[in-house]
Amino acid sequence: MTNWRLQIGSKGRGFALIAVMWVVLVAGLMLLGVQKGVRANLASAYSELASVQAHWLARAGIEQALAVLEDDLSDADNMFEFWYSDTDYFEEVEMLNGTFSVTAGPNLLDDPRTVRYGLIDHCARVNVNAADAGQLKALLELAAWQVDSILDWRDSDDRTRPGGVEALYYSRLEYPYLIRNGPLRTIDELRLVRGIEEPCFSGEDANLNGVLDVNEDDGDAANASYPDDNGDGQLSLGLGGLTSVYGYELNQTAGGGSRVNVNSADKDTLVERFNFTDGLAQAIVDQRASSSNRRGRDRQAGRNRFNSLMDLLNVRAQQSSDNQSDDEGKVKEITVKWLAENLDELTLTDDERLPGRINVNTASRGVLMSLPKMTASTAEAIVMRQTSGKGPLSSVGELFTDKTISEEQFKAFAERLTVRSSIFEIRSSGRSTWGIGREIVAIVDRGSDPVNILYWYQSE
Repeated sequence: MTNWRLQIGSKGRGFALIAVMWVVLVAGLMLLGVQKGVRANLASAYSELASVQAHWLARAGIEQALAVLEDDLSDADNMFEFWYSDTDYFEEVEMLNGTFSVTAGPNLLDDPRTVRYGLIDHCARVNVNAADAGQLKALLELAAWQVDSILDWRDSDDRTRPGGVEALYYSRLEYPYLIRNGPLRTIDELRLVRGIEEPCFSGEDANLNGVLDVNEDDGDAANASYPDDNGDGQLSLGLGGLTSVYGYELNQTAGGGSRVNVNSADKDTLVERFNFTDGLAQAIVDQRASSSNRRGRDRQAGRNRFNSLMDLLNVRAQQSSDNQSDDEGKVKEITVKWLAENLDELTLTDDERLPGRINVNTASRGVLMSLPKMTASTAEAIVMRQTSGKGPLSSVGELFTDKTISEEQFKAFAERLTVRSSIFEIRSSGRSTWGIGREIVAIVDRGSDPVNILYWYQSE
């Protein structure tokens, strides 16, 4: 009996040991699960922290760019300035917990696969809200019906152009939406216009970063990736890379002074400001007066009586004095050369902004070719001047006085150009030390005080 009890006791202790081992195993598994959960939560917390850090690193890039723009006091914006390209300010700038970079497409003469560290000038693009039909058509050889569709989208009336569409068309789509019937608010809005499909909008630049990425240069092979491209080593832009909805020029001189409005200036102002003879100044006043008398409706509507500064070339002065010596040294006639030298001092309106002016110091060949009377050789000459050691153009008139463009070309497009920029796109990316990145894209208006944010996008 005693031995049997001892055997039962041994078996009891064995069962107890096994039970304890199972408890320890289960507790260990539970602890392991808790530890893995803690590690997962910790990793998630660090990831969230790194995302926040990356966002504020990108935000620091925006602030850096704004500071550079504020410090820029030059009279002519061009490719030799810090805002356009500077690795110290914009390339992987180290900060606590990471870096930021501000990037753009390459310089016009650089490898299209390279990144430029700087800002994007929206005054180097065609303002789709101000461009006429000819300029829009010339950008990408758009069909007439595509151009009419854009014009119908942005105008304020319901009259349909020959090839265009108005509200009725958009209301009958499978997924209908309203037509703008006003200026486009962002360039992406062009995607809503009939006929502006993705290939037309983006071209080969699928991500609209201005850089020729690998997938944008792999040709039409069977394994080629989106988008379709010809593999020629060049980046073909669409409307999204050639146009803007913001570009304008401040209606003031390079030094920030006031221009003379030839549609309202009196004779004494013209004489004092430009050293005109009395006869020439009076002829300008008389011509606009007689012009408004012939067009009474224009005068009542307050429209400009000189429709172009080039109309001044048609002004003919009467002899202002019997004594010819009174006119010695004074301007007796407005010539193309005089107009080129004084273009920046003149205006047709008192409006603060002149929409659609293109900065000739930063515009690409494609944008330049949209101008009337522009030729490929002239566009190439301008691009070479932009990057040459001769320096940027300090005034639009230099194009003519330096014989870069002809008299006919000066008359055709000089008033569509500027040498200053006010609208800039900032593409800032932040990367934390954990390798997590975030991007902010902002379009800012430097012509406002303080700087106005026109567009803001940030990645999640």
